[in-house]
Amino acid sequence: MSVQDPCAAEPGRGVDTDDLRTAIAAVEARPSSSSDLPPLAPEAHEAATAALRLLRHRPRSRHELRERLLGKDHAPDAVDEALDRVRAWGLLDDADFASEWVRGRRRRRGRSRGALERELREKGVAEVHIAGAVAGIDEADDRQQATELVRARLSRSPVDSGPGADLQGERRRLVAFLARRGYPTGLAMTVVDAELAAQVSP
Repeated sequence: MSVQDPCAAEPGRGVDTDDLRTAIAAVEARPSSSSDLPPLAPEAHEAATAALRLLRHRPRSRHELRERLLGKDHAPDAVDEALDRVRAWGLLDDADFASEWVRGRRRRRGRSRGALERELREKGVAEVHIAGAVAGIDEADDRQQATELVRARLSRSPVDSGPGADLQGERRRLVAFLARRGYPTGLAMTVVDAELAAQVSP
């Protein structure tokens, strides 16, 4: 296996786990004689190989990948050289990572804009990339997303509006459900109240 060769993938292509694995395989399969990049130092080569193993599992931000490599006792200079090379191969791009993170977490988990921003900051993504990734989400989008989440939950567990029904308890549970996905309390309460009213109205 050689990791001294450029990848055919281009930065800006977006980050998808299957695409990433295919691109990694292309890097590893290319013969070293085809390289148009200078050889990595031995320590950096080891760090780059470790980086590719980590990226097979899922896309990562540069900060996240760097922290993992440092935690495996690779020298900082070797890690930085390795990550520069991984980026040159088109396998590491924080702007793409942030955009794909937002799309995936929004679609699968229904995360609010605020929650997505916090998650990306925890992964060390620069503010400029975070801003670009969430630029298409405004308050109206968050409200619609929260409404869809509550409706889906209520469709699975309809509200009991009969005598003795604990509507306030249901309200608290739904607001907490949205809060765990990062929605502000005010927005969550507004959405939950509207959906509960629609459920229990004659």
